[in-house]
Amino acid sequence: MKYLYPVILASTLLLQACAPTTTSVVSESVEAEVSDFSTNNFAKDSAIKQANILLKQGKKRDAAQAYFKAASSYPSPQKERVMLQAAEITAAMGDASLTNRYLSKIPAKALVGENGARYGYIKALLAVQLKDPNAAIKYLPATNKGVSAGLASKINQLRQSALAMGGKDNSGTAAVNVQAALVPTSVTKIGVLLPQSGSLGSVSQDIYQGMKTAKRALGKNTELTLYDVGAGGGVAQYQKAVADGADVIVGPLDKETLAAILAQPQILSRPILSLNYLTSNKNIPGALYQFGLLPEDEARQVANNAIARNQRNAIVLAPNSSWGERVANAFKTAYQSQGGQISIVEFYADAPSDYSANVQKVLAAGQGKANLVFVAASPSQARLLRPLLSQQAPNLPVYATSHIFSGRTDPSKDSSLDGIVYTEIPWIMESLQAGTLNSSTYPRMYALGMDAFLIAQNLPSIARNPAAKVNGKTGMINLAGNRQVQRSLTFATFANGVPHSLGR
Repeated sequence: MKYLYPVILASTLLLQACAPTTTSVVSESVEAEVSDFSTNNFAKDSAIKQANILLKQGKKRDAAQAYFKAASSYPSPQKERVMLQAAEITAAMGDASLTNRYLSKIPAKALVGENGARYGYIKALLAVQLKDPNAAIKYLPATNKGVSAGLASKINQLRQSALAMGGKDNSGTAAVNVQAALVPTSVTKIGVLLPQSGSLGSVSQDIYQGMKTAKRALGKNTELTLYDVGAGGGVAQYQKAVADGADVIVGPLDKETLAAILAQPQILSRPILSLNYLTSNKNIPGALYQFGLLPEDEARQVANNAIARNQRNAIVLAPNSSWGERVANAFKTAYQSQGGQISIVEFYADAPSDYSANVQKVLAAGQGKANLVFVAASPSQARLLRPLLSQQAPNLPVYATSHIFSGRTDPSKDSSLDGIVYTEIPWIMESLQAGTLNSSTYPRMYALGMDAFLIAQNLPSIARNPAAKVNGKTGMINLAGNRQVQRSLTFATFANGVPHSLGR
């Protein structure tokens, strides 16, 4: 049944240009792609002609009313098709009340074939506007069989938008086909959202330099474009990157900018590789891949290593801060889940001070039982804790995360760290051997940038094979649940104040 031509350019441009804010909940290629009925089936009708003119003039509400009124002069199924035309226009405008009023006048028995598919599309459009992606997917037809190419394209794009918002497919399972919907088949353009000034400006510079280094080595034909999000504007810059043709967006770095972008899931037409992690794992959009240097990953790896060495009773020392609690809890959970026992968890003062009382307390609690100490600490904190532990329990192994090393060699200060076994990224060890470590202000952020490029460029294959491991500069990388990038680091120890690799 051919009642429509494809959308004419004039109508599309008018509706895109004049649409109110509410229509932004769907992608530009989906919103307001309604036909103006310039076909032989309807064009001879003066009422339809008048509705077409109103639509071209941008008078969408008047056009919708004109179409709905004109519908009464047609038999089924043309009558319902014209009524759906009116409803589709008001749905694109974001007027749910008027849309539902139009739809309520259509008898259920008339909603078959393409009319039924269009009805489902309109209801799904309203559901997306209400940020209910699951309802949207349920409304959309499971197949586009027998549907015109124009409507099929709109259905497919709206389904992608719903999946990007975290919707589930019709089987009720997580929408695994979100990969096919959002991940490109190849990556030739990468947009990077980073601040070029402010408190994160210098860190971002090292990240971007790392990305450019990786591009020279791995992706000479891949275009890399930086978009400044230092003064906010993360949403606008994401949209600009998409408009410029980016296949993948890397960034942002700060959680606030990331949250602002994710608060508008309807715009997520390209995958995002964020350089930070969300605080919650609930309702994560299908477009989001999360990557960063999570201290919890390192704490869990230390726990796994200790259990593998049959060290099953631990003392935990961590700073009295939210960071310290996170790291201590990550170690504790991973360790206990494998049969390890914790003698004591002691939180010491966050500001470097005399930790003698803390060390005496934990050693007393673990006396005769503990066979390791796990320390979560900054370099200055670790330099005070390690000598106390060495003096009072010289044979007790001490483990830590990479945070005990500043990333810049300073043997005179770091000699107090000798003997600690800690997690470290491969790039630090490579740079130490090459004598180039101190050339970067934030070497770990530099490595993060290198791996961000690696992941973004290879996202199509990584998304298809999440369990596959990639040898990166921040560790061995793979994709875990909720599309979070997981790292496995090397181990290192200090000798004469300098880190030395112990391998994995």
